[in-house]
Amino acid sequence: MRSGMCCVIHVASIVVSALASAPFVAADEPRFVNPLIAEYGAVAEQPDVAEQPRKGVKIVFDITAEGKPDEPLKGLESVARYLNLNALAGHAPSDVRLALVLHGPATKGALSEAAYGSKTGASKNPNLALVRELKKHGVEVFVCGQSLARNKYARSEVAAEFTVAASAMTVNVNKQQDGYAYLFIH
Repeated sequence: MRSGMCCVIHVASIVVSALASAPFVAADEPRFVNPLIAEYGAVAEQPDVAEQPRKGVKIVFDITAEGKPDEPLKGLESVARYLNLNALAGHAPSDVRLALVLHGPATKGALSEAAYGSKTGASKNPNLALVRELKKHGVEVFVCGQSLARNKYARSEVAAEFTVAASAMTVNVNKQQDGYAYLFIH
């Protein structure tokens, strides 16, 4: 009797051990895809939910948060995510009008490779490849001239991918006057 009980306990411990070491996969685990911007802004497929993306939307993304020196700004990833959501819904990039402006601590993300490297110690500016992708799909890309000045960044240090604006305030106000929704990304 005692040896039978030991066998049962031993088998049970093997089963528990095997289950504990197996990767857990939930039945409803989301599947992330990148239907337009391949490297950035992955989105979960959710076809049967409310408030799907609409054509004709205009948004200005106000991006202020600084990121890690070797990673793209989260705000730029959010813009890529919005484009991927639209692509997932079957819309072309031209079906929406998007603009973004970097200012405050995020301003550094607009610097050229050399300037970014000298300010952060990073080997390259991880934001520029993403910005090129966003521009390829029609996103207007601005950096605040006031933030450049306050941070003592020369205009010559700004990457060619960015348009220097008078200020983030003017970009945001002008775009809202043009019918753009305002999204603050911090």
